[in-house]
Amino acid sequence: MQRRFQRIGRAVFAAALSFTLASAAGAAQQPDAWVTTKVKMSLLTTDGMSATGVHVDTIDGRVTLHGSVATEAEKSRAEQVAKGVAGVTNVRNLLQVVAPKSEAKTEATDAQIEERVKAAMKADRALADSSITVQSVNAGVVLLSGKARTLSDSYRAVDVAASVPGVRRVASEIQSPDTMGDDELWRDGGYDAMAYEKSAARDTWITTEAKVRLIANTATPGFDINVDTNNGIVTLFGVVDSAVSKQAAEAEVRKVGGVRNVVNDLQVVSEAKQGRVEQKDDQVTKAIKTRIDAHAGLAKSEIDVGVSNGVARLTGTVQSRSDQVTALTVARATPGVVRVIDDLRLAPPAVSTK
Repeated sequence: MQRRFQRIGRAVFAAALSFTLASAAGAAQQPDAWVTTKVKMSLLTTDGMSATGVHVDTIDGRVTLHGSVATEAEKSRAEQVAKGVAGVTNVRNLLQVVAPKSEAKTEATDAQIEERVKAAMKADRALADSSITVQSVNAGVVLLSGKARTLSDSYRAVDVAASVPGVRRVASEIQSPDTMGDDELWRDGGYDAMAYEKSAARDTWITTEAKVRLIANTATPGFDINVDTNNGIVTLFGVVDSAVSKQAAEAEVRKVGGVRNVVNDLQVVSEAKQGRVEQKDDQVTKAIKTRIDAHAGLAKSEIDVGVSNGVARLTGTVQSRSDQVTALTVARATPGVVRVIDDLRLAPPAVSTK
């Protein structure tokens, strides 16, 4: 499929980047949100992992783990679990080993844990459309079964159960779709408190919009800022080149509807330590073209690219919201890009000939 790529200007500039085009050739074909959800579910259902304090984000197939675990063994295990998820091309392990505080633990019987998990799931309005049940509890291991309407619902149930005091691990036999629909990835229109309360995808909506905002802001290196949302609380982690960029990222994310709070764990690393590459606009345009052509998920899209002074403008059509976010991420993660302007449109649905 032919795509037009317009070359504009030859200005020289610098942009931070922590990975190269060579590694991009094997970019993930699964949507980043899908990869993140799968990694989170795998961590929560892995024996010997206490993953409730682990944040996960995926950018172009590259997974970043952030937060704390109790032992070096858990840190290593978390990385191996993430690497085993389809679509993961690389894992950056930023987990810190923090010894758990010595607190008096209140022992709970399996029967008590079962009642607590059932109550927590019943109270969660986002799970009302699914028929997920607690199959059993054995030595603190909760087995969930039933059917989930969406993949987001399935993850939500596992997360809710894992957060209940006394639960040691969650095992899942939940039947659910293995894909994420556009309505799980991105919500059009303004913030609607009722819609957010009823949807297990609300945290993904927030994360996606936050990323799109960061991608479009020249003050924030959107490709190196990781975003994870849990119950409306957004955690930012990764690297920026200044305190100004760190605060700009937080201010941008606070504009997203549904955000209850922002935990800003971004690390400031000077430009000299990050390393910069200079690219000309025509080189950047060609690089974006190569990366989009290599991405199987964008094969049916018709995307035009124009680059001027490091600002990439994407126009044309994509097949889904997922493809739209993928295209923006691919462009922003290309060396030399300082900002991406999103002028992409959704292609009209195919008309059945039957």
